[in-house]
Amino acid sequence: MNKEATDKQERYTIQSIDKALDLIELLADRGSLNLLELAELLDQPKSSTYRIVLTLENRGYISRSDEDGKYCLGYKQLMLTRNLLERNNLRSAAWNEMKKLSDLYGDTINLGVLMEGEVLYVEIIESTQPLRMTDTVGSRAPFNATAIGKAITAYLPQETVEKLIHERGLPALTEHTIVTKDRLMQELEQVRIQGYSMDDQEMVEGARCLAAPIFNMYGSIQGAVSMSGAMHRFPLDKLRDMARQIRLTADGISRKLGHPPFHAREMDDKI
Repeated sequence: MNKEATDKQERYTIQSIDKALDLIELLADRGSLNLLELAELLDQPKSSTYRIVLTLENRGYISRSDEDGKYCLGYKQLMLTRNLLERNNLRSAAWNEMKKLSDLYGDTINLGVLMEGEVLYVEIIESTQPLRMTDTVGSRAPFNATAIGKAITAYLPQETVEKLIHERGLPALTEHTIVTKDRLMQELEQVRIQGYSMDDQEMVEGARCLAAPIFNMYGSIQGAVSMSGAMHRFPLDKLRDMARQIRLTADGISRKLGHPPFHAREMDDKI
């Protein structure tokens, strides 16, 4: 940040709010502190710190223990977190990003999660093309035959993937479906390297599908978004650009779930 931007930021910053946020973050990190400890760590006079503490306590953002007089985060933090999690569920976070991708290409856009060892489609925007590949919301598909399934399982622990293979098997839907453990593991490694997966006629003959993983605020795999259609709409010389757009879509959804964004250059290097 240049000096002009720094000066502007300092000029427009409300110091009392800044200090109040510092105090909340301090309690989030330390757990509980008394008034004197807060004042010392914030490098603030005890009287100023007390006014901030009293305001935050009255609003429920921090609370004081009757046993030792120390302050900790209050119930309001739980309410805010709950509201954030409820409103930022996967479907609501994904819809606008899926619509942008749909408008860009006109092919079917799918949102899926892994449920009981199968891909469960939780949202679908149907293609505007006369020849289209689409499932219905609530339908399921084998994880090994779908781009969404591979995009998700690539980021699961090895033992979880092996358990899935043992319990669900690797059913063949077409002659192109991956049906061996070694081949699947190689495919999942490639997904992790490039950041996206492909179903190349593995689910339906004559159809291709590209998918990218979606992560939550904890960095855990949450689901995947995909774009599917007839092979002629997914030519090999266009796959790189299409894969980048799908990764950008997945990244946009992940950010709404609290995950840090990818850097565009990092994305380009992988694809």
